[in-house]
Amino acid sequence: MKTENPFILSVYAGPQYFCDRKNETETVISALRNRRNISLISYRRLGKSGLIKHVFHQLQNEKSMKLFYVDILDTENLPGLISLLAKEIIGKVDHSTLRFLKKFGQVVKSLRPKISIDPMTGQPEIEISLQSDTTPETSLTEIFSYLKKQDKHIVIAFDEFQQITEYPEQNVEALLRKHIQQLTNTNFIFSGSKKHLLISMFSDYGKPFYQSSQLLNLEKIDTTTYMEFISGWFEKSYRTIDPAALELIVKYTQVHTFYVQYLCNRLYGLPFKTITAETVTGIMLKILEENEPVYHNYKVLLTGNQFRMMEAIAQEGGVLKPTSKEFISKYNLGTPSSVGTAMNALFKKEMIFKDENLIKVYDIFFSLWLARRNSFS
Repeated sequence: MKTENPFILSVYAGPQYFCDRKNETETVISALRNRRNISLISYRRLGKSGLIKHVFHQLQNEKSMKLFYVDILDTENLPGLISLLAKEIIGKVDHSTLRFLKKFGQVVKSLRPKISIDPMTGQPEIEISLQSDTTPETSLTEIFSYLKKQDKHIVIAFDEFQQITEYPEQNVEALLRKHIQQLTNTNFIFSGSKKHLLISMFSDYGKPFYQSSQLLNLEKIDTTTYMEFISGWFEKSYRTIDPAALELIVKYTQVHTFYVQYLCNRLYGLPFKTITAETVTGIMLKILEENEPVYHNYKVLLTGNQFRMMEAIAQEGGVLKPTSKEFISKYNLGTPSSVGTAMNALFKKEMIFKDENLIKVYDIFFSLWLARRNSFS
């Protein structure tokens, strides 16, 4: 009997749908139980958020712990971070709306809570804003004082923590570090997808968070392990997936978690008893065709030099020396200086990244689309 699609694309759905990461899970849990902060560093869509949720699932029954997940990617400034912290921490400790309002007024006098009704769900929502006559530091002091008074071991996961470096306020890192280091009952998971920024925050001498956290670099899941995970789920629904099909999946996706999950989700949704290599190639081509409007839009948004640079990197599958005479000549990219200018712009737009020593296109499916005309097979 066919089961619900097990290749989950967004929310964490439970350990049975979570592939491997056993060593990483044990490392994070060990750090937290031994009162160490830990930083998860990897590229986008490699599974950092899923790992955090998986760790929290393992720890959810430990009565001595309170677990909080705070994604700060959408915050633009320090007041936004403070409002989110108050909502996610105080709001989750005191569950009911009335209890929350009473507790909030007692604990955080510098913030104003406002209750509204979600027009779609009919459920109450809480919005929190900074009082005009108070400073962000005052609010932070109140929130962290509240944490200090808790009789639990508190764990706060800050996802996309490097976002604080984008805030317009000065010395945000130093301000947060000052408050964090005063907490004896709270530990933090700092997670981020801009590797160079997060590594710099925790390893550069002179930075406020220097050596304040154990570092864990999240690598790709082992290829054999992922292939066994994929084939196992097809077997559970009394279907087969050919070895050649598995090889193509890891080839097309480069064993990058999101792209593996997405391609397998599409394959699992097909009404076939057997998944062959031809099936994989067919659905991969369909995915690229569906995304063509997005890819064509990239061409509009990028300059000619930048787009040609993306094509060249995709054709090569990764470039070691992008300013070499051979590479520039092969793809007619102009001068080394123009290549350098295009590269800097693409790095800034996060269209390309450095994977060990190779420069690659960030979006793996886009890279396949770019490379198709000569080498997609």
